[in-house]
Amino acid sequence: MSMCADSALGARILELAGRLGVDPTPETYALFYRYLSKSDDKLCEALDAALARPILPSQLDLDRIWRQFGNASDGQRLTSLYDASQIQLQRLSLYVESAGDDARQYRDALNEGNDYLQATDDVVTQRELLSRLIEATSAMIEKTQRLESQVAIASREIQALRSDLEQARAESRTDPLTGLPNRKAFQSYLEIHSARAIADRKPLSLLFCDIDRFKQFNDTWGHRLGDEVLKLVGNSLEQLCQGIGFPARYGGEEFVIVLPNRDTRAATDIAEQIRDFVGSRTLRVKNMNRTVGQVTLSLGISQLRWQDSLDDLIERADAALYLAKETGRNRVCTEADTTSVTKLAASAG
Repeated sequence: MSMCADSALGARILELAGRLGVDPTPETYALFYRYLSKSDDKLCEALDAALARPILPSQLDLDRIWRQFGNASDGQRLTSLYDASQIQLQRLSLYVESAGDDARQYRDALNEGNDYLQATDDVVTQRELLSRLIEATSAMIEKTQRLESQVAIASREIQALRSDLEQARAESRTDPLTGLPNRKAFQSYLEIHSARAIADRKPLSLLFCDIDRFKQFNDTWGHRLGDEVLKLVGNSLEQLCQGIGFPARYGGEEFVIVLPNRDTRAATDIAEQIRDFVGSRTLRVKNMNRTVGQVTLSLGISQLRWQDSLDDLIERADAALYLAKETGRNRVCTEADTTSVTKLAASAG
């Protein structure tokens, strides 16, 4: 969308906000932007219905529509906030441009008045010119004060949008159940730190964790308890990895930990500590006062090689995890263990 089109849309948003008597908050901006740009059919239908009622929608009505339709996805929310930020920045740019025009007109008026004053000795004419200059100065002062107020409001709204945008970005990279970083955040972290490890010639290990027999927790006790198991593991990883690694929820009952500056031996020690700690904790069903039992983990480890792609590193850790599951669960296996098993199978064949 062009800047002119964005500016026109921004003016329409402000006009609609004024007509409804609501504050142009970041959420309202985003809501009106998507409504006026017709980028979301369901949201448009909901707001059309609200506008068709005899009583115009209040801020609470708009907030409800935004909560119901505006947050359809993290991507849409980020886009809406970004669009609202652009509108506010363009609005601020127009204020500054207008101020520049006013300043130039005021300067021209002063120069012209000064020239006339120097060219005439007539007292009446001089009084008239001075009166005009005073009026121009008063008008300029009023415009400047109004501009300062407009800029202050726009600046506060931009700051609010920035805060909301940062929060939205953080939420888009966080698993809502466990509070750990999600797979997207993990991929980004691994990409950055693997490149750094290769450049600095330092080790980096990857640790995959899988909750043993997780399906049985869900089937026996229900998904609510399954969520509690996931939270327990997530909290444990967050607690144990502080200062040493980057834990994330990879998906389902699977977690992953990036361990910069740790080789396979160090990663194995950390993995065993995690396995022991999680295995020492138990869950109880509160309403039944019954112990669910031990929660155990299987873990697989790979270490970065200089020629690795990220997929290579992940595949070797996943293969080590699969070996840990296949050979009894509640244990740690490394990529070296998978190589040994492959060699034994080949020699037996």
